[in-house]
Amino acid sequence: MRLGYVGTGNMGARFVERLLKAGHQVVAYDRSTEALAPLLAQGAEAGESPAAIAADTEAVFVSLPTPAIVEAVATEVVDALPAGHVFVDMSTSPPELARKIAAACEAKDAFGLDAPVSNGGVFVTVGGPQEVFEYLLPAFEAMCERVLYVGPAGQGQVAKLTRQYVSFTGFFTLVEALLVAAKAGGDVRAVADFIGESTGYRGPGGSLARLFDGDFGDPATSRAKLDIVAKDLALSVALADDLGAPSGTGAVATDVLRRGQELGWGELEYWVAVRALEQQAGVELRPD
Repeated sequence: MRLGYVGTGNMGARFVERLLKAGHQVVAYDRSTEALAPLLAQGAEAGESPAAIAADTEAVFVSLPTPAIVEAVATEVVDALPAGHVFVDMSTSPPELARKIAAACEAKDAFGLDAPVSNGGVFVTVGGPQEVFEYLLPAFEAMCERVLYVGPAGQGQVAKLTRQYVSFTGFFTLVEALLVAAKAGGDVRAVADFIGESTGYRGPGGSLARLFDGDFGDPATSRAKLDIVAKDLALSVALADDLGAPSGTGAVATDVLRRGQELGWGELEYWVAVRALEQQAGVELRPD
């Protein structure tokens, strides 16, 4: 397939590399020439603009940092999208935006898919017309290990946001429990192991082990940045609020992340926000 990709940051660059390795032609665009250069060396073509890519490829994928940027790029791409072609948002955005983009594509006799990724790109949940999903399945399978079709437009984002809700509210619940154990003089690592073995939950992505080691990453290498997780969880809570569903645990976790942002930790790994809870408890989770 001849595919376009807009946004070659941390996640987008990985996906372009995988598409190239799978034999697809990729026309890529990023405002940062530094981000784009390694991909051009691997065989990607440089696109002049998102609109130019839309006119030159079967489908345009995007991985972008905020819903506002997604909407701006989507407007440019959809305006130039030929009939029968596809816009695919692999960012994390509100379901309502996904439906809005899909409707704009439909008005052009084109198609819109929302396909946000989870677990560092292991999973992708796709919403939109099933026949379009099936057509692009080889591209999704090249990029992600687990590809799930979850329903019409917007449902890919619903699946991602509910997953984020469980993952990150669960993590801060676990941390609060461990702070109780630490305050009570318990062996924190032993308690964490017991909770993990008895409940199956050890926190997402090795975060607890790195927290114990005092490893909070740095702006250049952090992948699960606090700012990104805070954005995702805030979108999850907003979705619950819009639907009139309960979101109490999400609101509490969102507040912890917000405190971490206020302390200037937004570019570090999200579990650095635990330091705010440690300060509140007067104890640190750093077992020897």
